[in-house]
Amino acid sequence: MKIQTVIFDLDNTLFAESFYFQEIFNQFCLKNSIESETFQFLFDHFDHFRFTKKDIFKFALEEASLYSHVYHDELFDLFIHVLCKIEPYEGVNEWIDFCILKNIQIGVLTNGIIKAQQNKWNCLKINNKEKIQFTPSREFENDKPNVHTFEKFMLQINANWETTLFVGDRFENDLEQGIKNGSHGILIGSESKHKNVRAFHTIQKAFNYFQTL
Repeated sequence: MKIQTVIFDLDNTLFAESFYFQEIFNQFCLKNSIESETFQFLFDHFDHFRFTKKDIFKFALEEASLYSHVYHDELFDLFIHVLCKIEPYEGVNEWIDFCILKNIQIGVLTNGIIKAQQNKWNCLKINNKEKIQFTPSREFENDKPNVHTFEKFMLQINANWETTLFVGDRFENDLEQGIKNGSHGILIGSESKHKNVRAFHTIQKAFNYFQTL
């Protein structure tokens, strides 16, 4: 296949989102003289809680018997503004450099609160950011997998469906709309149950495969 554009998801595709939340809670605990182990339960099963709890900060505070509006607001403020250095997964920078070398366009389309996603992007130590089109989905009014979000992003970066590869950790959010429109997809971190979608446990392995296309 001839790929001219690669569009990545952000959280749990380019980096581990749990690290970002650990930084939030570490700084919160330090400020309020709370033992950091207080919230270890959250990170023992982070992916489960992240996707099943509508308000993860309220849940964590209530489970720790520490809930207050002040604490909740402090955590949310850190969610948007926390300063930290996020290391990308192994293979991410190599993939970015490879695409630039081969003149392949790169985009990042991500769900979530705009300011928080922008902050994560700013904290992420990734190569050649100035050459990557980063856009939070809500700038188009709707999160993925809304079809209009994908269509608007494709127009924004002037990409063709047939020559675009979507890379993400959730099929329904990150890949399905692209596949329906003739694009290609690679799923990261879980087994693929979908025809014509390759799956790899790590983005490094996905990149190794991508180089063979």
